[in-house]
Amino acid sequence: MKLALLICLAPLAPLAQAQIDIGFYRQERNGLSLYTTAPLNTIHTVMFCTDPSDGQSACHTLKPYDFTQAAEVDFVMAEQRVRHYRISKRILPHAKTEQGIAIINAQQVTQTANAFSVLAQRRRYKITTCTGSEGINLDLYDGPHKLRNLYFYLGYDITPTCDSASPSDKRPL
Repeated sequence: MKLALLICLAPLAPLAQAQIDIGFYRQERNGLSLYTTAPLNTIHTVMFCTDPSDGQSACHTLKPYDFTQAAEVDFVMAEQRVRHYRISKRILPHAKTEQGIAIINAQQVTQTANAFSVLAQRRRYKITTCTGSEGINLDLYDGPHKLRNLYFYLGYDITPTCDSASPSDKRPL
C-alpha cells in the first residue's frame, strides 16, 4: 500500500514546482538580464512585460533554456542577493523603458493601467507596480493576500507613486 502511494505521488512532484513568481528584467546593449528570487527550471515559462505606461499590451514569452545562469547579484533588490539570468538578445526593441517585470509560470497576462491580471495554475493573481523614492515596488497577490514583494533599485531619485512607503523602499545608507 505504501509503495503504491509513493508511485502515484512521484509524477506530481514537477507540477508542485511550477508556482507563479515574479522578477525584474533590464534590457542592455548586449542582451537582457533577469533578476528574481525564484530558481528557473525546465517547466517554467517567463513572460516579460513592459511597464503599463509604455503603451504595449503584449508580453513576450521565453523558456528557461533561452537563458544562462549568471552570478547572483546584490545591487538590484535593496541589497538582497538574487538570482541573475542572461540572454544575449534584445526581446523588446520598441519598449520606451529599459526595465520591466518578469512573470514566471503564467499562462495568460492582461495589462491594465497600473496592474497585471495573471492566470496561473487555474487561478487569478494580481501584480501591481508603483515607484518608491529610488526604485520600483512589485507586489504579487492571490486575492487579498500579498504573496511576494520585490523592490528594484534604480540608483537615482524618482517621484514616488506608492500609497505609502514600503519597508523595502528604505534602502540602507
